[in-house]
Amino acid sequence: LPFGHTLRELLYDFGGGSLSGRPLRAVQVGGPLGAYLPAAQFDTVLDYESFAAIGAVLGHGGIVAFDDTVDMWRQARYAMEFCALESCGKCTPCRIGSTRGVEALDRLAAGHTGQIPLLRDLCATMQNASLCAMGGMTPFPVLSALDHFPEDFANTSPGGCP
Repeated sequence: LPFGHTLRELLYDFGGGSLSGRPLRAVQVGGPLGAYLPAAQFDTVLDYESFAAIGAVLGHGGIVAFDDTVDMWRQARYAMEFCALESCGKCTPCRIGSTRGVEALDRLAAGHTGQIPLLRDLCATMQNASLCAMGGMTPFPVLSALDHFPEDFANTSPGGCP
C-alpha cells in the first residue's frame, strides 16, 4: 500500500475490519513500541509526517488492530514489561524505568491513582535519557494508552484494571 492512503482505508478497505466483526477500538502501528491510535485518529494519512504530527511512528510497518474488547491498561503494562524483559541493561532509564513502570501500573490497578503522574514522569525520563530507541520509545504505547483510553486506567471502570 503506497503512502497517501489513510489508516482507516488500510483497516477497513484493505483489511476488512476486525476478524471478530466487532468495532475497532485501537490500532498499534510500528511494532510493539508504536503508539496506540484511537478510532478518532483512523483518518490519519499513512506517511511519516502525518504520524509524527500525532505522536506516532510508522516504524517497520507492523500494524495490530484491537477490537472493542481490548483492555488498554493491559496493553500499556505489556509495553513496559516487554521493555523490562528485553532491555540490554546498559542504561538506567530503560533498565530501571521500565521495571518501575510495571510496578506503577500494578499499583494503579490496585487503586493507587497517584501513580499516573509518576508513570508520566518515568516515561519522560525514559524518552529523554535512554541510550537507544527501545528505552526512548517504550513510552509511546504507554502514554498513548493513558491519553486516549483513560477509562481503562480507572480502577472502577468495567474491563479496566484487574
